[in-house]
Amino acid sequence: MQDESGNDQGFTVRDKRRFTEGGENRSGEDTVAQRNITEDNVRPEEGPAREEQSRAKESDKPLPPMDLSGFIIGLAETALFQLGFLKMAGQEEVGKDLQGAKHTIDLIALLEEKTRGNLTEQEKKIVNDTLFQLRMAFVEASK
Repeated sequence: MQDESGNDQGFTVRDKRRFTEGGENRSGEDTVAQRNITEDNVRPEEGPAREEQSRAKESDKPLPPMDLSGFIIGLAETALFQLGFLKMAGQEEVGKDLQGAKHTIDLIALLEEKTRGNLTEQEKKIVNDTLFQLRMAFVEASK
């Protein structure tokens, strides 16, 4: 944060906790302790939350580059999940969202229409085969 003269002023944090870090009760004026925070005196978060963040970053694998085929397959998986053919790990009952599945299938059809003439033969085959399979799955799930 900068003041009118362009100097970096940091920002103010008001500590409204009723107890100090040592567990002692604060009273009166001590309940609102103010500190001016600048980039120089900010320290990273510590404790279990920080450890979880670093573990999550370590386990993250780079995703493959996105292309049209991968996007269509991702949408198809969403539609299959909505139709009840796929379930999440640990999920006992499989729910159906036919309206959502229809919307997802229609989205793939829209992409097919808007990209017509601009697809490679492989992409065209993936889109058409996926649409056919999803439409058949929709009919099956609707019974």
